[in-house]
Amino acid sequence: MPDNFEDKHYSDYFKKLENNISSDVKRKTKSKSGVKPSRKYRVIRIRPAFLISVVAVITVVVIVACIAGRAAPETPETQTPVAEETTSEKKTVKLPVYAEYTDETAEITDESDSKNIIVINTTDNTVVAARDAETPVSPASTTKVMTILTAVENCDDLNSTFTMSYEVTDPLYLSEATLAGFSDGESVTVKDLLYGAILPSGADATVGLAIKIAGSEENFVKLMNKKVKELNLKNTHFSNTSGLYSEENYTSAHDMAVILQAAISNEVCKEVLSTYKYTTASTPQHPEGIELSSTLFSYMYGTEPETATIIGGKTGYINESGYCIATFGENNTTKNEYVAVTFGGSSLWPAFYGQIELYKEYAK
Repeated sequence: MPDNFEDKHYSDYFKKLENNISSDVKRKTKSKSGVKPSRKYRVIRIRPAFLISVVAVITVVVIVACIAGRAAPETPETQTPVAEETTSEKKTVKLPVYAEYTDETAEITDESDSKNIIVINTTDNTVVAARDAETPVSPASTTKVMTILTAVENCDDLNSTFTMSYEVTDPLYLSEATLAGFSDGESVTVKDLLYGAILPSGADATVGLAIKIAGSEENFVKLMNKKVKELNLKNTHFSNTSGLYSEENYTSAHDMAVILQAAISNEVCKEVLSTYKYTTASTPQHPEGIELSSTLFSYMYGTEPETATIIGGKTGYINESGYCIATFGENNTTKNEYVAVTFGGSSLWPAFYGQIELYKEYAK
């Protein structure tokens, strides 16, 4: 904007004012102290255009500062503290549950030798096929699946040891129970007892586990039945660790399927249940260890179904229960996972062939 504003000419006025002030400042007036004034004065003419520009710039700066202030992160004093996860917090483990019967659940015909049968697709938790799977019966040595699951969940050190004794083995000999072969005075690790319980189905191993972990078989059975409640089983109760006959030791095919699923959800138990051969640690009584063989894989390879594979499991037999087998496996193509339980088989080979046929027909 020019100095000539609204037809008024201010140029001469400003020049005159500036000359007057300059002349006044140049006078050599002195202060009382004799010190010459050091400050100089000058008239600064601020043009209206410049003034408007300055105001505009200041306004923009203020607006930007306000926006930046709002967008700025909170200071440590005003931030809301975020709760950190602690390592002591335990993750919730999803427990196995009963599988669902559907309209597609097949009814197993009388051609199958076993009395109580269930095949579960554990991938979608449905009952693929069944027959009388909810009736409580004696499970024989498939009881040991619950025994090792309880043992592993209640033992912090699998390398800790238990000393076998005649007090453990003699009553089992008299009961004609199957034994793994540990000797009196032999110091056996918990890990070796687990394999001894499953592979050769050793009752000496299950009682050893019970005493080592709970002080007695009676106290250990309480832990087993505590696990029964935890799994919400409907038709199960245990009275011993080995599966010897007792009216108070029973389960159903469906309940055993849930127990087996819980066991294979544990890495240690799954490894034990899927092993064919295992050699125990060297001891003075057995310098080369004891070679243990699976009662399941002694009668099958697991690949007989061709389109599916039986990965592991547990067998059992006593007169009162007949032949019992609980297995887990998968389809070779779809990788769908299955559990198959057969109780009450009339004899050994029909029981094993029956398991193989179940995987051939239902493990899709």
